[in-house]
Amino acid sequence: MFSKNKTTCNYILFPDFFTRYNLPKAIFKNIESNNFSKFNCPSVNVVNDKVFTVNSFINLEVEYGLKNNEPYYNYLLDSKTSVITEDLHNIIKNMLQISYNNNVINLQLLSPYTFITDDKELEIITTTPNMKNENSIYVSGGLKPYSWIRNLNSAWTLKNYKKPGKLYFNLKDPFINFIFNKNVNLEYMEPNDKILNYIDQNLHIVNIRKNLKDIYKTTLNRRPKKLL
Repeated sequence: MFSKNKTTCNYILFPDFFTRYNLPKAIFKNIESNNFSKFNCPSVNVVNDKVFTVNSFINLEVEYGLKNNEPYYNYLLDSKTSVITEDLHNIIKNMLQISYNNNVINLQLLSPYTFITDDKELEIITTTPNMKNENSIYVSGGLKPYSWIRNLNSAWTLKNYKKPGKLYFNLKDPFINFIFNKNVNLEYMEPNDKILNYIDQNLHIVNIRKNLKDIYKTTLNRRPKKLL
């Protein structure tokens, strides 16, 4: 009833998804398991190896919304925890992305967390993190990392489009929660050449092409049998 069989999944940090700045990986926290063992309940404990969280890598307040039917955002950095320079502003501007399509506003703080597995059936979904926000709803996303190596981000939309939303990213609070469809052994790893070469198959492809169904097929045909 309560399966404890585990599959293997590692994660890498790959900031090249969103910026070419040479970011130190040490600013990005480790992904941690939510430990529910204290409840001493099998139905609760079984998710220990399925539910993971990671804290924000920066103290950052963001206001976002619509002005004259156009999306906007403003942000405020914390000078107590960040060395505020022009380079840091450029990094934050690369990492904050906002769009307004089909009457839906979406603001994302991009992340470098990228999952590697040889399990074809493993799925990952992001869910609402326990972080302070105003007039905002978390936008969940998911994928099967076997086929597509890409980052998963902290994504938000407005509850009431007539008012701005506010997000409070904090070093002490999660900004992404990950849920797997299986129990996993999740560990950090440095990317090997096979992983980097496979990432290069679709890196930044969304900036060039739409309707990526055929692209996915081409990429998957070039995947090595084993990445781990």
